[in-house]
Amino acid sequence: MSRPVKKLAKTVHKSDSQNDIINYKLDQIHSILEKNQKDIEDLKKQVAMGQGGIKAIFILGAFVGLLLGIAKYLKFWG
Repeated sequence: MSRPVKKLAKTVHKSDSQNDIINYKLDQIHSILEKNQKDIEDLKKQVAMGQGGIKAIFILGAFVGLLLGIAKYLKFWG
């Protein structure tokens, strides 16, 4: 019976070190996930700003086109 006790003691010690390694790796994964979530939020904000810029350019272009159309209709240019 003393032989299985030795194996059990070694297994428990080995298991503790493996648990420590697994916990360390999980902590690393957790920190990477948090960073990725922050990066994703930043990208969402940048995309929203880009979409707003496109809308502003479209509205500005439509306004300029309207002014040019009115000017041509009123015979300001040839």
